[in-house]
Amino acid sequence: MKLPCLSLTAALALAFSAPVATAETRAAAPAARASAPTVVTPGPRLMSPAEMNENASPPGELRPENAVTPQIVIPLRKQPSVQPKPEKRNLKGVKPATAGGVNDAAARCEALTDAAARAACRESAKR
Repeated sequence: MKLPCLSLTAALALAFSAPVATAETRAAAPAARASAPTVVTPGPRLMSPAEMNENASPPGELRPENAVTPQIVIPLRKQPSVQPKPEKRNLKGVKPATAGGVNDAAARCEALTDAAARAACRESAKR
């Protein structure tokens, strides 16, 4: 090869390799920034034991400005019932009917097929 062509080839090689090298460094820069430690801002200053002693107050001295109003009331004792107790009527010779029960005697009378027999059965059950 001739000397001018050699220098031209070298110049072109350098020209094409320079943007590739800068592109590699640019691509590596964000990764380097991401792995770099972030700056941590310091929090509030911690007080020394002497400063804490100066600012301390004994328990029980801090009270709210206004009286606290309770929001709910929880009864702690059993409340007396205000419903009156039902009176018990004591009829002599008559059994009190049970709540929700079936009167067996009346059911037997109603099960009879003859109307005259049903009437006679009802009369005997009333006694």
